[in-house]
Amino acid sequence: MKSLFDRTKVYAILDTPDVLAEGADGIAVTVKEDGSLVQKACGCDDLDALCRVCAGGEGELLLTLPALDAEQITLIAHCATRHAMWERILFVSAAHKTLDALKNAYPEARISPICADDMVRPWIYAAYMGAPAYLADAKQLLLEADAWGCPTVDRAHNANVCIFAAGAEDEDTVRALVRIGCDAVLTHDAAMARALVW
Repeated sequence: MKSLFDRTKVYAILDTPDVLAEGADGIAVTVKEDGSLVQKACGCDDLDALCRVCAGGEGELLLTLPALDAEQITLIAHCATRHAMWERILFVSAAHKTLDALKNAYPEARISPICADDMVRPWIYAAYMGAPAYLADAKQLLLEADAWGCPTVDRAHNANVCIFAAGAEDEDTVRALVRIGCDAVLTHDAAMARALVW
């Protein structure tokens, strides 16, 4: 099965200060409830600074959000608006009420649920939420994969929903995720993944 993109995208997980995003299509960072970052990304302490740095480039941001209230959602939305980043941010969260509230208040927001491993038909849930993608665990996807592909990936693609896989930390895993048609991989080693998915 092929990716819905031209090729599998690579997103660098920046959760330690010394990780580089060279060769990545974007970066993935985790945001705290107060808008600060779990770890400095690109030398930035908070989301506003990160958006300012990324606004001049071409890559995307995958922002993993905790459960947020309306005020916190507004602050994050102001960052996206101020730096004209709505088209380049994918808001990712396991707090689906937060994603719903974000999408309802800001229809231009691109959202992606983190689907639990035991969720039934997560691609239908993602499509129902209007999500272009959902984030799945690489190990779970590969456990169900066989020689011909992966049913979850196939069904998601049939619903026009992309699958982003977290946990692509070695060459064998990245190769297997590309083989089953994952649309993007999240990794701490972007250079390694990029070399495998050109």
